[in-house]
Parts: sequence; structure tokens; C-alpha cells
Amino acid sequence: MRLAALAGLHVASVTMMQATNKDVLLIKRFDRIHATKGWQCKAMVSGLTLLSLDEMMARYASYEDLAEIIRYRFRSAFSTLQELFSRLVFNILCGNTDDHARNYAAFWDGEMLSLTPAYDICPQVCMGNEAMLISGDNRMSQLTVCLDAAAHFRLSREEARKIIEHQIETIETNWELVCDEANLSKTDRALFWKRQFLNPFALQGFAESENKHAPRDAVQDR
Repeated sequence: MRLAALAGLHVASVTMMQATNKDVLLIKRFDRIHATKGWQCKAMVSGLTLLSLDEMMARYASYEDLAEIIRYRFRSAFSTLQELFSRLVFNILCGNTDDHARNYAAFWDGEMLSLTPAYDICPQVCMGNEAMLISGDNRMSQLTVCLDAAAHFRLSREEARKIIEHQIETIETNWELVCDEANLSKTDRALFWKRQFLNPFALQGFAESENKHAPRDAVQDR
């Protein structure tokens, strides 16, 4: 969550503390508002509901379809699409295989929808598949798939590449800092680094794709 925030994603605020000799993660609630008579729940709807799916049909949820809904039913649609793409990329870069439609939600103000902060980012051992479809029937958790799907998010291939490269740089630059903040042991850091975070499967083919899709003369100039 901290790395996602540093990478520029809109995420729920988190902090670590200890209670009775145990680590505790505190997540600031974003689904409450303070009113004159106390706290009230904000109107929210899950991504699964937005896609008109139930739990039995969750495997059909896709970023492509969610992006289509954002274009027509969300405020600030363009910036929201960029945020959605950024979350997709970060999920892949951090090995979040628990990526599904119920981990996305939107506020409803009576007229339009707006994306909630990101939550429940859970790195796990990367098994090579993304839990949520990206484009068509492709759910492979690779950056090249994100590049190919950029148009669904109203991004050019170059704009998508810049988002990806920024996130990679942010993770590499801030990795030790965030690990120190979370008091991760050397063993845990080794378990996460280049296995969940920046795992080889996610990066496969990304560097080469720049030349593959560059104009012929641009490649020759290099």
C-alpha cells in the first residue's frame, strides 16, 4: 500500500503499529463521512455489481469491461481510466494474485460514480495468471499484456509505457525504505524481492517490446 502510494496511486492511508507484541496494520476508512449526528456510511457499489455479475460469474469480470463503464458512468473518466490502468500495472508488479472485481469499488453520489481509493493489495507468490481478465480472454499478468490493452484505458502505448517505467523505478528506489518502515526481516525481503515484486514473469518481454513497436527508422537510429 505504501509503495502504491509512492508510485502515485490513490490508496487508502495505512500505518503500522504494535499491540500486545504483534504487528497491526491500521487502514483509514474511506467509506465513512462525519455528519451532525455522528458517522454515516457513504453509498458504495463493488466492481462486481457494476459489471452485473455475481460470485459464481466473477471469473468473467474484466478490466476492459470496467473501463467501458468508467467512460460513460464515472466523473473524471479520463483520469479514472489512467488510475485503473495504474492499479492493474501495480498489481502485476507486486504479484497481487488476489486481484478481482470485489477489490474495486465506486462511490455513488446520486448522479455519477467515482472510484474509491485502492485497498486490499496483497502480494503473493506469482503463479503466472492474473485473477481478473485484462483484455478479451487474456488474463496473463505481464506488462506486455498491459501495453497491448492500453487503448481500452484511453492511453497511447507510449503513455502506458511511461506509467509502467515510473512504477518500476519507484519500487526499485523505495523498496528498502518501505521494508524498513514495515520492519521486514532480511528473509522476508528476499522472499518478496524479484519473486513477488518485479517478478521475472511480469517483466518478460517488456524491455524488448519498445524496439518491437518503435518506427523502423527510430530503431535504426539507435
